[in-house]
Amino acid sequence: MKAPTMMISLLAVTVLAGCSNPETRSQANRDFDYESETLRSAPLMIPQGLEAPRFNTEYVIPENGTSGATGKSLDIRPPTQVLPLVRGSEIMADGTGLWFYQQQLDQPLEQQLSQALADFFDATDAKHNRVSNGFTSSGKVIGAPEQQFSWQLMPDPVRRAVAVQVQATEGADALLQDRQRAEASMLNAFSLSYQQSLSRQQELLDQSPISLTLDSEQQRLVSVQSYDRTWKRLIVLLPKLGFDISNRQQALGYVDVEFDGLSKGDWQDLNLPALNIPEQEYRIQLGDLGNRTSLSLSNKDREPVAAEVLSELAATLTPAFERADLAR
Repeated sequence: MKAPTMMISLLAVTVLAGCSNPETRSQANRDFDYESETLRSAPLMIPQGLEAPRFNTEYVIPENGTSGATGKSLDIRPPTQVLPLVRGSEIMADGTGLWFYQQQLDQPLEQQLSQALADFFDATDAKHNRVSNGFTSSGKVIGAPEQQFSWQLMPDPVRRAVAVQVQATEGADALLQDRQRAEASMLNAFSLSYQQSLSRQQELLDQSPISLTLDSEQQRLVSVQSYDRTWKRLIVLLPKLGFDISNRQQALGYVDVEFDGLSKGDWQDLNLPALNIPEQEYRIQLGDLGNRTSLSLSNKDREPVAAEVLSELAATLTPAFERADLAR
C-alpha cells in the first residue's frame, strides 16, 4: 500500500471506527476517591512576642470546591476539529464548515459535492434524503449513538466556491461540546471520502491517453493536454525510454536529461519504435499554452536540436504518450 493511501486509511479508521480508544473514553482511567478527600490543616503556631506573617489569599482553595466539572463528570476527550482534508479546501471563519473551490470545469461544483455526499452516505449505509440546498442523514460517530444530521450546501458564485455545513438535529439537550464533536467528525469523514474520490478520478485521468503531435514549423511537439498533465506524463515516461533525469524544475518548465539508449530487446518489450538519437545530454523545455503544452528539445549548450532528431523523438514519444500502461 502506498504511503499516502495508508495514511488516509489510518485516518479513516480514527474518524469512523467504534472500538475503544482515547477518543471513546470520556473518563480518566483511574479511581475518583480523591473527590471525597478534604483539606486538613492546623493554624500556624505563632510564638509569643512575634507577629503573625501576612498571607496572600489569592491561592486559597474554596471550601465548596470548583464550579466546573470534576471526577467522572469531567470529559477528558480531546476536542474534535474540522480538518481541511481536501486539497484547496478551507475552514469557515466560525469553524462550523468547509469551503470547497471549483477545480474541475466539466461539472458545477455544487452538483459535484451533492453527488459526493450521496456517495458518502451510500458507502456508510447512512439513511439520507435530499432537501432544499442539501441533505438530511443518519450517522454514528466515535463514542456516540446514531444521530440525525442536516447538511447544507451554500454556493458563493463570486468566489467560485461552495460551503458545506453539517448540524446535529437530534439531542438538543446534549452538551454543546458533544454536538460540536459529532458535527466535526461527520464533516471530516465526508472530507476524507471526497478526497479519496478526487484522488481516484485524478489517477484515472493521469493514465488516460494524451495526444502528441509534431509542429515542424515551430520545431516543437504539442500536447493537447494541460501543462500539469503533460509534465506528469513526461516525467514518468522518460526513464522508461532510456533517459536519466539529472535535473527538473516544474515551475520553470524544463527537464535536464541524458540519453543512454535502450537495447533492441528493450524496445521490442516496450512495443515502441526505437529512439535513434545521439546519446548525450539534452534539455526538454515545456511551455504552457492554456489547454495545450509545447515541448522543445535542445542540446547541452541550449541550442535547438536538428529537425531529424526532433522527428525521431516524436516518432517514439507520440505513441508512448497514448499508452495507459506506460503512464503508471
